[in-house]
Amino acid sequence: MNMTSKFIKLGPCPHCGSSDARGEYADNYYCFSCGKYDKKSDTASLRERIKQRTKQHVANGIGLIDTVKEIPRTAMQWLLKYNITPAEIKQYGIAWCMNRQLLVLIQNAGYWQARNFGFGNMKYMSQGMKPLEIYGEGKIIVAVEDVLSAIKIARCRGEGICATPLLGSSMSKQVVAQLSKQYDTVHIWLDRDKAKQSIRIRNNLREAGVTSRAIISALDPKEYNKEEILKWLKS
Repeated sequence: MNMTSKFIKLGPCPHCGSSDARGEYADNYYCFSCGKYDKKSDTASLRERIKQRTKQHVANGIGLIDTVKEIPRTAMQWLLKYNITPAEIKQYGIAWCMNRQLLVLIQNAGYWQARNFGFGNMKYMSQGMKPLEIYGEGKIIVAVEDVLSAIKIARCRGEGICATPLLGSSMSKQVVAQLSKQYDTVHIWLDRDKAKQSIRIRNNLREAGVTSRAIISALDPKEYNKEEILKWLKS
């Protein structure tokens, strides 16, 4: 039992029926009435730590970018090109920044990244400290470059597979350490032109004791459908 884990709140216990004796911690539950201990699932535990870190960003006054839900035709066509559905747009909070002509793909209290549809040559724009976000549910996690690839892979949650967008082509030592604690298997699937980076990240994960392989495909992950993604992951 890990009582040094960060305490979150007291709540009802499903084992003894107590209404307020079960303590929730960052990676476990413990009932002070019946003594029952339950470990959180890997993904749930990691998401809770991400949530707490986001709250800290809010406390530090890191702001958001203003958005609206209505996405204009050009940006919507770009999403449809990769078969991103309206339900997924809503689920993952993809939105439009009108004054800057940006399609905001990910946003929390400390970071945002967007596809630029306005002026200038920069395809993607971002601000803040990159978060560790988990898309989907599973014991196998796939690290990809971008949000759309993560959304496509998250469709494989029924196969026990989830995804994390690196929001680039590198993985910090902190993220390697975090993933190595939560997952036994971490696949790296970056765009084809980042093959060297994929192998480097794979080697770092293996050194941390994680089962890992680099997937090098002809197309970017977001360009495949679910069946093709599963074929690449299981081949």
